[in-house]
Amino acid sequence: MITTKQVSELLEFKSTEFPVVSFYVDTDLRKTTIEKIRIVAKDLIKSRKEEIAKSNLGHDQKEALKKDFEKILQYINGLIVQGNQRGLAIFSSRGGHFWQIFQLPQKPKNAIIVDPDPYPRPLLAILNQYHRFGFVVVDRRQAQVFEYYMGDIMDISELFSADVPGKVRVAGWYGLEEKRIMRHIDHHAHEHFKRVANFLFQLQSMRHFDHFIIGAQSEYLPEFERHLHSYVADRIVERIDTTPHAWDVNKIKSVIQETENRLNTQRYNQMIQDLISESAKGNLAVTGLKAVLKAANTGNIRTLLIEEDVVLPGRECFSCGYLSVNEEVCPVCGSKTEAMDDLYDEIVENTVNYNGNFYQIPKGTELAKHQGIGAFLRFKA
Repeated sequence: MITTKQVSELLEFKSTEFPVVSFYVDTDLRKTTIEKIRIVAKDLIKSRKEEIAKSNLGHDQKEALKKDFEKILQYINGLIVQGNQRGLAIFSSRGGHFWQIFQLPQKPKNAIIVDPDPYPRPLLAILNQYHRFGFVVVDRRQAQVFEYYMGDIMDISELFSADVPGKVRVAGWYGLEEKRIMRHIDHHAHEHFKRVANFLFQLQSMRHFDHFIIGAQSEYLPEFERHLHSYVADRIVERIDTTPHAWDVNKIKSVIQETENRLNTQRYNQMIQDLISESAKGNLAVTGLKAVLKAANTGNIRTLLIEEDVVLPGRECFSCGYLSVNEEVCPVCGSKTEAMDDLYDEIVENTVNYNGNFYQIPKGTELAKHQGIGAFLRFKA
């Protein structure tokens, strides 16, 4: 699972002497094979090696990069694509003793970048589309806590307050002893809820959950939620009647995914509705390939909405990067453009390079009526 700590380490890494290799590759086995992935990696690295050999980098830097390339190829040669993995990002600086791997649920454009710092923009553009969930199941004695992100789930802590009494034998005059025991149990349950709530507050400061799902018997939910800090309480999106250890991890994962799908459907439908409405009014939004390409060529895309697996044929100028639907001569530099079977990767790359966001929209929405693509703009063209 990709953690916030891992992302922070990547963003904070600075190599004072040795370059960093940022490597991205499409691993979607629905459209490629392991062998083709290896060939792509080998070709990318071969091309970069030739550029490095001609560069003015020092001997030690070139040797460090050679080791980076070898380690990346070694990893790719042993690559096993699992689950919903569609892409891979690797960051390596052998000289700076840095190595990170990110398995991605969306494909990036195949690329290798050598720079003094990591190049995380394509990675962050994908990660920003996903929400991190905390799943908490609690009763008056126990609590389970899970973390879910991008299809992966992890049991991150199990709390158990052993000092909360269970079944007790009641004796005494006129029920007085029974009342005393119940007050004792209530006190320990109160302290247990408080400890769990404090733990979640501390966890939130480290993990930065976007949403929480709380599971408990309905009679205990209000009592437990009274102890939650607003940073946690304000992020609750679902409440479920259950108890600790009642469900296995696959059931919990399924419940989280159902909630995530519902939230994403609501979010995407609202974004698409706003996009189409603003575009129709002539405001800062456009729909359709031609209008989006015009915005892309001027760095005017603030947020791109693009349908999953949509195919967008067009033309590209390899001299300056100009994108068009059917212009055979580039109006910017006068070079001949080349026909492209699909401009999907080029449009996303352009958006990311200009610090824009993009969202991959599932099939079957209103966006399909607009060639599966649209964008919110930065400025009026």
